[in-house]
Amino acid sequence: TGNVLACVSYPGYDNNRLTNNMDTDYYAKLSTDLSSPFFNKATQQKTAPGSTLKILSTVAGMSEGVIDDGTYIECTGSFDLVTPPINCWNKQGHGSLDIREAIEQSCNVFFTTIGFELGKDSEGNFSEARSLGMLQKYASLIGLDKKTGIEISEASPQISDKNAVPSYIGQGTNVFTTSQLARYITAVANKGTVYNLSLLDKVTNPKGKTVKDYTPEVKNKVTDVSSTTWQAVHEGMRAVVTSEHKDIFTKLNASGVQLSGKTGTAQQSQTHPDHGLFVGFAPSDSPQI
Repeated sequence: TGNVLACVSYPGYDNNRLTNNMDTDYYAKLSTDLSSPFFNKATQQKTAPGSTLKILSTVAGMSEGVIDDGTYIECTGSFDLVTPPINCWNKQGHGSLDIREAIEQSCNVFFTTIGFELGKDSEGNFSEARSLGMLQKYASLIGLDKKTGIEISEASPQISDKNAVPSYIGQGTNVFTTSQLARYITAVANKGTVYNLSLLDKVTNPKGKTVKDYTPEVKNKVTDVSSTTWQAVHEGMRAVVTSEHKDIFTKLNASGVQLSGKTGTAQQSQTHPDHGLFVGFAPSDSPQI
């Protein structure tokens, strides 16, 4: 529904020491701490989305008809129709995959193929601008081109504007906050309704009468995506948890909680470790969170 249940940034600090008679020494320590505790990483830190963006690529590819529910693409370990070639994380190749298996296995070749096909005109000529335009179109429809509406400071998102084909696997110049990825996956979970997120419920006066209601507003509805597409996406995301990464989710899967999701790895630089991302929703068959 767009109601934010939790918004967390680490490391935390003791708010009580910064109110009334402020502990100035404590404030000075926090303000110079290299871990930047005053920087809300949930809403202000932008990172490449990595493979979490492959769900958007699926929606774009199926909606534009370059793939369908019966399409199989052969992954040999590398996509070489662009320069430089784009390697799959599985260098031996996944073999022939359909869309559900491609989401489950997070196959780079499958999704770069989508990006390449979306860049072709009616005569089969590839255009970077056309491919990027398709990605930007569907990113905008699903709310990734704007801030989420959350009532605290939030960085502006950026949809990739260069390196078209790698952009379909979450590279290029794509950068988003985790709050923006959360809104994107909310729209995926509920099959197309994009909400403005809200941390607040309502404001009441001393007598309990509601002065202002903060029920999240619907930003837009994605109406041109078929139920077949949403079903394929949901089934692929369920398989990520139950099959591809079942070793990570052993206890959760045994608990009876049905979770669907997508992992992502994003490189920042040669001198920084990669960012590890996970987006998801539960319960799988009737999403609430």
